[in-house]
Amino acid sequence: MLRQRILTALLLIPPLVAALFYLPPSGVAALLGLFIAAAAWEWGALIGLARPWPRLAYVLALMLTGTAGVAVVLRDPGFLPAYLSAVVLFWLWAFYELARGGGVHKSMFAWRPAKLASGFLILVPAWQAAVYLHAHDPRSPASLLFLFVLVWAADTGAYLFGHLFGRTRLAPAVSPGKTVEGVVGGVGTVMVLAYLAGTLVWEFTPRLTMLWVVLAAVTALFSVVGDLVESKFKRLAGVKDSGALLPGHGGVLDRIDALTAAAPVFALGWLFLFKSSA
Repeated sequence: MLRQRILTALLLIPPLVAALFYLPPSGVAALLGLFIAAAAWEWGALIGLARPWPRLAYVLALMLTGTAGVAVVLRDPGFLPAYLSAVVLFWLWAFYELARGGGVHKSMFAWRPAKLASGFLILVPAWQAAVYLHAHDPRSPASLLFLFVLVWAADTGAYLFGHLFGRTRLAPAVSPGKTVEGVVGGVGTVMVLAYLAGTLVWEFTPRLTMLWVVLAAVTALFSVVGDLVESKFKRLAGVKDSGALLPGHGGVLDRIDALTAAAPVFALGWLFLFKSSA
């Protein structure tokens, strides 16, 4: 299993990083759209669309909506502060449900229309946020690449610290392997990484570095929420993985679940942080 995970990562990561540096924003948007489409297919299964044709219709509807939204982002991202703020409120609501019930309360998406809408609320904004970072940020593509590294570092740090020091289960009914100590370790890892990047790579001022580290920590915390929300949907669907497209990793959704919550938060914070410091 570990060998498969490493091989899959080695096959996917270098082309993705190269694409961030060499493809135009529209090309990166299209590439990210392929991952979103695969994740939408898996999401359809998690919310009960077992038959292929209804699930395909769901994917097409989500992709049409997402493509239109991404096109607007590429042309004029002026709406993003208000839009991403609303998305962050959605994730705060998800966090509230996680905190009060040990996981997303079953009634959160019990109403079928709400279950269908969940994919649009979770996948489309993450796609738009990533496209914004690549298309409009002067530090691009480093800003989008750092988001990916940040989420990976939070996950890796949480795994290592949880394995070494984990005692307190974070959400045993949803994800038994996650611990409070692991989350603290993951956030700490991200804060160190952000500090090094801010001071050594981007040479931020001390004040901006402090705010930047806070943004990275908040993003890491939201990445945990994204992970747990998908885990709860998998629990309700009675499956361990969202799919089997990526050998050793499960489905595409299993790889981007943390990003679905982290990307909008990071993009919103980045937007305000660097516009206010300009």
